[in-house]
Amino acid sequence: MPDWFDPGQDHLLTPKTLRGLVHPIRLRLLDLLQADGPATATGLGKRISESSGVTSYHLRVLAEHGFVVEDTERGTGRDRWWRAVHRTTSFTFRTEDDPGTEETMEEAERFVRLVADESYRRASSFIGTIASRTEELAAMPWTVSQWPLMLTAEEARELRTTVSEMIAKFQRDPANPDTRAGAVRAYATFQLIPDET
Repeated sequence: MPDWFDPGQDHLLTPKTLRGLVHPIRLRLLDLLQADGPATATGLGKRISESSGVTSYHLRVLAEHGFVVEDTERGTGRDRWWRAVHRTTSFTFRTEDDPGTEETMEEAERFVRLVADESYRRASSFIGTIASRTEELAAMPWTVSQWPLMLTAEEARELRTTVSEMIAKFQRDPANPDTRAGAVRAYATFQLIPDET
């Protein structure tokens, strides 16, 4: 495991452990709970433009599969609060104890596709705001970049590890809200894939 991965706080998914998570709403709910900390179904519903009934259902499914739990310290008789069980969730095909079956690999493919779709949704949403940011464009740190590389498998592993460790240094604990002036939530999307075109 990489240095930044703490099995007590981070969850490493494999093809057979995806059950209950492979749904776009569930992925967004888990992401919000991990990034922003505990919330109610009503609050989450407003964030993703869904009813509290829809978010409640998907939160219960996530709870059944061990991704979220009810936050009893915050809950009242009327509002149920939920929190993510782990601070991060990562996915890998590379585990000896889960080589994958036809069924689990289909589920894994759906999961990876949903993650890519969510990444595309975020990028498109940002791009849609560019025209209204003309005056700040020159100073904005955000980027969508692409670098064609020629790598051996070992070099690709080294690059993946280096970038993962660097990004982990900037992760913050949602239980301790970030109060730094000007801090905004951002997503770092790193893709290292072979060119199959």
